[in-house]
Amino acid sequence: MPNHTDSDYYKQIRIYKAGVLIWKVVPPGLILLGTIGNFLSILVLTRRSIRVSTTALFLTVLACSDLLVLYSGLLRQWLIYLLKTDIRHISEAGCKIHVWLVYSSLDFSAWILIILTLERVICSWLPHRAKTVCTKNTAVAILIVVGMFILVKNSHFLYGMVFKITNETNTKPNEQKCIAIDQNYTYFEEKVQPWIDICVYCIVPFAIILIGNVLILFKVVQSQKKSRRRLHLRSQQQGIRHVQKSSKTAILFTLSIVFLVTTSPASIYLIGETYWRQDADDASKAKLDFWWAVVSMLMYTKNSVNFLLYCLNGTKFRKELFRLINWKKRFPTEQC
Repeated sequence: MPNHTDSDYYKQIRIYKAGVLIWKVVPPGLILLGTIGNFLSILVLTRRSIRVSTTALFLTVLACSDLLVLYSGLLRQWLIYLLKTDIRHISEAGCKIHVWLVYSSLDFSAWILIILTLERVICSWLPHRAKTVCTKNTAVAILIVVGMFILVKNSHFLYGMVFKITNETNTKPNEQKCIAIDQNYTYFEEKVQPWIDICVYCIVPFAIILIGNVLILFKVVQSQKKSRRRLHLRSQQQGIRHVQKSSKTAILFTLSIVFLVTTSPASIYLIGETYWRQDADDASKAKLDFWWAVVSMLMYTKNSVNFLLYCLNGTKFRKELFRLINWKKRFPTEQC
C-alpha cells in the first residue's frame, strides 16, 4: 500500500476523498460476490460428475486461493479505511505472516492459470499421452511444488518486515508499525521487489498463457476441420467432444484475458509509484492514491468474478450448477 503524507491539505483534496470512498464502498461488494461465487464454484467443481477432472481440481484450488486473497488482502484494506485498524500493526505475527500470505496467495492464483494452460496444451496436442500424464496424482504433486516455490520466493518478508514502535516527531504519540528492517531492505522493497512481482505475477504468467492459448486454439481449429471429413454419425460424436473441449478452452481464454486486464495496471503502478512520488506535491500524491484505489479494485475484481466467468463460458459448469439447485428435469445427467 502506498505511503501517505500527513498533510491536512492533502486529505482535503477532492480526488483523495474519492479514493477513500472507493476503499470504503467497493470492497464489501467484491468480498460478498467473491465469497458467494467461490464457495459455489467449490461446491459445483467437487460434485461427482466433475471432480474426476484434473481441471476441476485446479479450478477448485484457484477458488480457495481467491478466497484467501480477498480475506487477507482486500478485507485488510477495507478495515484500514473503515475502522483505521491494520492487522499488520497489531503484532509481530500479523506483520510478518500477513504480508507473506498476501503476496503468496496472489502469486499462486496467477500460477494456477499457468498450470491450467499447460494441461490444456498437453490434452490438445498429446491426447493419448494426456491420459497418463494429466492424472490426479500428478496434478496434486504440481500444485504442491508450485505452492512451495511461491512460499519460498516470498519468504524474505518473514525476515525483512518487522514490528516496531516508532515516534517520528515529538508532537505525535508512539505508533506501532510494520516496516522494513533497515534501509537496505527498504531499497529492495521499493526498487527491486516490484520488478520481481511484475515478472512472477504478470509477465511470465501472461507470456506462458498467451503462447499456450495460441497453441490450443490452433489445435482446436485443426481438429474441427478434420471432424468434418468423417462420417456423419462419427462427426456428431466428435462434435460433442469438441463442445466439451471448446467449453474448457473458452473458460481458459476468458480467465487469461481477465487476468491480464485486471492485474497489469496494479503491477505497472507499483513499479512507477516510487518514482512518481519523488518530489511530488500534495495534489499529485492525492491523484496517485486515487489511482491506487482504482487499480487495486480492478486487481481484486479478478478474484471475485471467476464464478461468473465459469457460468458464461462453461456449459457443463452451468448444468451442474442448475443440477445443484435441483433443476434436474431440465438438465439431465451428462457423461464427462
